[in-house]
Amino acid sequence: MIKASLELVMPRFKKAHAPLMKVCAPHRLMVSLICFVLVITCIPKLTSAQEGPPQRIPAAFMSYLGADWLERPGRISEERPDEMLAAMGLKDGDTVADIGAGSGFHTRRMARLVAPTGQVFAVDIQPEMLDILKDRVEDEGLTGIVPVLGEFDDPKLPDNQIDWILLVDVYHEFANPDLMLAKMRQALQDNGKVALVEYRVEDGTGDHIKADHRMSVHQVLSEWIPAGFKLIELHEFLPSQHLFIFQKAMSDGLTEVSAQPAISSYNLFEAINEGHVEVTASGQGAEAVNLTIQRMRSDPMVITLPVGTYFKALGSSSDMIARRDGVITLEEDSPQTWTLLGRTVNRNRPVPVAEDGFDIHPDDEQIPLRSVMWQFQGMSLHPMIGSVIEQLALWIVSENAGYDDLVEHASLVPIPVEQAVALAAAYTDSAGIDITQKQIWADRDKFVPALTDEALKKVFEARNLN
Repeated sequence: MIKASLELVMPRFKKAHAPLMKVCAPHRLMVSLICFVLVITCIPKLTSAQEGPPQRIPAAFMSYLGADWLERPGRISEERPDEMLAAMGLKDGDTVADIGAGSGFHTRRMARLVAPTGQVFAVDIQPEMLDILKDRVEDEGLTGIVPVLGEFDDPKLPDNQIDWILLVDVYHEFANPDLMLAKMRQALQDNGKVALVEYRVEDGTGDHIKADHRMSVHQVLSEWIPAGFKLIELHEFLPSQHLFIFQKAMSDGLTEVSAQPAISSYNLFEAINEGHVEVTASGQGAEAVNLTIQRMRSDPMVITLPVGTYFKALGSSSDMIARRDGVITLEEDSPQTWTLLGRTVNRNRPVPVAEDGFDIHPDDEQIPLRSVMWQFQGMSLHPMIGSVIEQLALWIVSENAGYDDLVEHASLVPIPVEQAVALAAAYTDSAGIDITQKQIWADRDKFVPALTDEALKKVFEARNLN
């Protein structure tokens, strides 16, 4: 099978964070399909659907050639940097590190907040980016900024001196996150804090950014908590980004004099099994599931749910599956509504409505379906076709749907039906599902000869030879 992080329509941008919507016209869609095929034909094959979570692949870092994009006029309204920095509560005398400082967009703002006696270490791994930063700092007449040329696995910060570390849309680029987390923890003073900003996965508000430049709360907590940090705040007031506030956890028996209490965080099933929450699930159409969730104790808690969580219908409606990781923060005792993005599993059963209930099952009970959902969560698909291609792939796995079963739904996209089905089949195979054992493979003569893209045809020819 073909392993890939296949990014249909959206070739990699030189500017790593550039919005996906650069390519949007239908006539440009076909050009981008070629990019998909060129990638898929040269990537090693998987042997089976994965039984454990896929390893997160770090994104490519932004080149200094894209520095102007960091200073774009619309960034203030898009990201609300002043509100984000206000949540940190910086003050005169603080020692701060801006890791992945880039052109100094946030460095310069923080320098004003910690002046006149504070200091900002501006860390970047590109000397050219630091030169750009220094020019801007000089132009604005700022002081207290120390440029630092870091390394891929070391920010080169002094030990036990930093009050705050800021990471804005950069952690996902760390080539060795474990080492960087250890180095950051080493640099922080006792009870030092980190503000981490990452584009959201869960609700689609971050979908204008490439998929490998987004992170879910589920992903972040799974990496930061074991590394010796505790979550003390989670803010969702930014339009497209999570704002995490972590504090250095004291694991050596020292008294945490000024430490804030940690916010408890649980996987949904852990929270249910331990009696922390009560939950019911109901229908919300073909692309969402509603959970009604209530905490059973008075302290705040963050509940996460992994992509691939399965919702078994209690009646005649279709089962559903979570197509993204989910998160909710419970700060009130009353029941809360938690809406999760989902997909229908059963093609010929009614779309669930509010009156339809579900039993909730862990993601590892449906490993092939989960593998498909993992694949699509980690991809950047063009909005004109992404939803349909994902649904087709899911039905290929859940119902062994053949070509004739998929034609009607495939006709909803502005590309030939044969092309849509071929793409869904290829993505299914790249998720570790052996399509040669599926009806769609038996039906390949119904759509492969009609493909106008020779490179996409070669995908199936190569599969036929294996």
